[in-house]
Amino acid sequence: MTDTAAIPDTRPPFDPSAIRGVLFDAYGTLFDYGTPEFRTAIGTILAEQGIETDFDAFHQTWTEAYAPSGVWGELSPHRTDPYRDFALNGPLPPWHSTWEIWRRQFATALDRHHLDGDPGRAADVLRDQLGEADPFPEAHDAVERLDTLGLTLGLLSNADEDFLQRALSRARLRFSVIQSSESLRAYKPHRAVFLAACERLHCTPNETLYVGDSPIADVGGAHNAGLRTAWVRRRPTTEPPQPTEAPPTAADIDPTAPISDMMARLPTPDLTVDSLLALPDALNGR
Repeated sequence: MTDTAAIPDTRPPFDPSAIRGVLFDAYGTLFDYGTPEFRTAIGTILAEQGIETDFDAFHQTWTEAYAPSGVWGELSPHRTDPYRDFALNGPLPPWHSTWEIWRRQFATALDRHHLDGDPGRAADVLRDQLGEADPFPEAHDAVERLDTLGLTLGLLSNADEDFLQRALSRARLRFSVIQSSESLRAYKPHRAVFLAACERLHCTPNETLYVGDSPIADVGGAHNAGLRTAWVRRRPTTEPPQPTEAPPTAADIDPTAPISDMMARLPTPDLTVDSLLALPDALNGR
């Protein structure tokens, strides 16, 4: 899909009383690790490895290298074509880890800028930092309030088990179901990932609310699989979208396009919130 028409929604109107389970994305949704933190980490990596270069150019190359480094390669969804059927419903490609995606991104960036460096060591820094990521201030309260409503709560993240489990343990966030791209051997936005998480949650897709900050991986992917969606709008809609998932969820095809343009090419979220604390209020009448 390449035009600007929104995806038609043929599902029944959103009914909060039908929700029995809530699945959360991790990074950018529960954990405060996004574009500023990635930029800082890359600066740290370059300094630790004694690499002098144009930082902004290197960071841009690293971001653009995500798609060819990921499991779908150049067929990955991106800002101007965010609802690609192949990535949503096609055959699952061979899996490789988030750490490996980062390693490939750094290898590409180093090569294109004619720099000597250690891509594996660079990926290790990101793995360590994501394992130490702090939750957003409202995360605990929101999760606890949803739990008191009798909802079954789970986590579904594009992440490796080692740093995801470390971050959850450190933050003392507990869920009935925890699924990662590593445990499922597949990445969002593919429908198989969401359906597997719903099955483990013992809820049908229509009974499950998926909460995430990524319009492509979270809103688009969950909607395609039949889940209800809540978009956590962590940044102003007038600013260009930047990757906040770990790894980044979209190729940086048009860095000047406002996020509102991309949202117009995706299904409309059932809920749009600026804080996780809005979710218990939205579901309290169920």
